[in-house]
Amino acid sequence: MHRIRTAAAVLISLMIHASTLALMALGVRVIYVNADFLFAWLIGALLIGVGVLMCPRPPRLPVDVEVVERSAAPELHALAERVARTMHVQPPASVAVRDLGMTSEYVRTGFRGRTLVIGLPIWLLLPARHRVALLAHAYANQGHEGLIIGSALSTLTQWRESLQGSRGSASHLREEQYTRIGAVLGAQGTPAGTYEAAGSIGRVVGHVLGWPVMLLQRLLTRLIRADGGRRTHQNPPEVRAVVTDTDLRELSELMEGSRFLAPVQAAALRGATMSAIRESALDRASELGMDTGDADVLTAPASCRIDCELSRHYSRAIRGFGLIS
Repeated sequence: MHRIRTAAAVLISLMIHASTLALMALGVRVIYVNADFLFAWLIGALLIGVGVLMCPRPPRLPVDVEVVERSAAPELHALAERVARTMHVQPPASVAVRDLGMTSEYVRTGFRGRTLVIGLPIWLLLPARHRVALLAHAYANQGHEGLIIGSALSTLTQWRESLQGSRGSASHLREEQYTRIGAVLGAQGTPAGTYEAAGSIGRVVGHVLGWPVMLLQRLLTRLIRADGGRRTHQNPPEVRAVVTDTDLRELSELMEGSRFLAPVQAAALRGATMSAIRESALDRASELGMDTGDADVLTAPASCRIDCELSRHYSRAIRGFGLIS
C-alpha cells in the first residue's frame, strides 16, 4: 500500500510540474505563432511570467531560526552527525537554533539539503540521554517527500497563495490599511466603493479557482504522510539504535505536559543564569525518576561543552522565555 501511495504521489507531482511547463510552453507558442501582434506578445509574456513565478522555490528557514556555524559549535555538529549516522540518516547540512522553539525538527532547506532545527528552551533543560532522544525524534519524523514531490508541494503553495492570498501577503496588508483609513476618516475619506468592489470580486474569483488547488495540495500531503502516524507511535528500529523506549516516552511526556515550562519562566523572570536554570531542571528530572546519566553517543561532559558553545544563544533566548505560552 505504501508503494501505491508513493507512486500516486509521484504521478500527481509530475502532472503538476507538467502543467507549469505547459503554461510556459503555451506562452512561447502564442508569441511564436502570432509574432506580428503586440497583444500576442503581451499574452505570451503573461503566461511565461506566471509559469516562472509558479515554479518551485527551494524551502528556506523561518526568520526566527538562526544557523549555528560549525566553527562556533563543533561539539553540537559532531553530535548531530553521530546520531544521524547511527540511525542511517543523511547528516544535516547545517544546524540551527530557535529561541522559543519547544521541539526539534529536521527540515528541508534547498532542493537537497536538510537542516536540524533545535528549540533552545527544551534543549537547555534536557539531560544528555533525552537530548539524544530529541534529535532521534526529529530525524525519525522528517518528511520523506523527496525532490519531485516536495517541489510539487512548493508549486501548489505558490498557486494557492497567489489565488487565495495569505495572512501576511501584500494584498491582505493593503486591504487592512484601506479598512483602517476608512474607519479613521469615515465615508468621506475613501473612494466610493471602487476598491472594495474590485477587491471582493478578486477574492471570490481567487477562492473559486483556489479550492481545487487546495484540495490537490491536501491530497498530495495525505498520500506522503498517510503512514507517518504509525511510524511515530511504533518507534522504528533506527530510533532504538540510539535511545531506549523509556527515554522516548519520558521525552514525550515532558514535551506534551510542558511540566518544565512554568519553573523555567519563573526562573527567567527572577533573572537566574543559564547555569542555574539548567541545574534546577536536572534536579527536577532526577526527582521525577528520569535517567540523567550518559548516553552512548553523548556524555555529560560533552553535553556541557555544547552548552558552552550555545551560551550566547541561551543568553538571548532566556530573555524571551516569558513569551512562551
